[in-house]
Amino acid sequence: MKILNLLAFAVLLMSLTMGSCTNEVKEEKKDTPEYNLGYAFGAQMGQSLKAATMLTADEKNVDKFVEGFAESLKGDSATLAKAQVEMQERMQSKTESATPEAGGQIAYNIGLTSGLGQVAQKVDISAEAFSLLGVKDGYLDGLNKDTLLLTKVEMDSLLKAHLEPKFNEFQAIMKVETEAKAAVAIQAGEAFLAANKEKEGIITTESGLQYEIIEEGTGAKPTLADQVKTHYHGTLTDGTVFDSSVDRGQPATFPVGGVIQGWQEGIPLMSVGAKYRFYIPQGLAYGMQSPSPQIPAGSALIFDVELIEINPATEPAPTN
Repeated sequence: MKILNLLAFAVLLMSLTMGSCTNEVKEEKKDTPEYNLGYAFGAQMGQSLKAATMLTADEKNVDKFVEGFAESLKGDSATLAKAQVEMQERMQSKTESATPEAGGQIAYNIGLTSGLGQVAQKVDISAEAFSLLGVKDGYLDGLNKDTLLLTKVEMDSLLKAHLEPKFNEFQAIMKVETEAKAAVAIQAGEAFLAANKEKEGIITTESGLQYEIIEEGTGAKPTLADQVKTHYHGTLTDGTVFDSSVDRGQPATFPVGGVIQGWQEGIPLMSVGAKYRFYIPQGLAYGMQSPSPQIPAGSALIFDVELIEINPATEPAPTN
């Protein structure tokens, strides 16, 4: 099942189309590289979050965002992982923060996971390069104004010049590390699936998907064009839980054609009320991608799935 990749989410936010800008720059700050770089980063994040209507005002709190951004440059993996889990839970639950404090924590997490936290774990990003005042001013302007202190071209140029070499260095490091970890995960997954297919009750399809029927259902089966409501519990082959609607107590609704291949093949086998366990090879899951810290690249996945409801695709009305 698709799980939110928080780094991809941050890159998406930063790339959203910005509004009109002018060349007007305050003279006392125009020639300060640190301020302008901070302002460019903050403004692009503010503009992007302005369009994020699923977030509350508290969840866009400027002071907490800047605090999280400053923390991100330290590259602490444990702090970042905690923030990623909390952001994943917030986005999946779609439940607004109930208090200003809870909202502020989300704003802090957005600043922490805004794309630099991941990079700073592997590459040195100098905190002195960014004026936090610039980040704050840019963020507020991006959220609230159509006219900014710098043009989009100027901001893009500043960010590209400073961050592109950092991202390139980060990607090169991650490619080597990911391939090494994936090789281990792939070997473990293949060994697990080879042994698992010999067990009683395990059915293996032509693609390599394995499944067992825990409880059979009745009635119609979904198609790739349908939406379905399910309860699911996902683990790695060593039993590590990486995602579970059961644990959250909230079923998930999604288009069958919009999830990983193993689900696209497996869900249409089920009738409403059925409970299946899917053993999904890495090639039918996320392959060489790591969609979350809980799922290493190359991982085979296990899902217990209960099909609760089918929402058939709506047929277009005939035209005369």
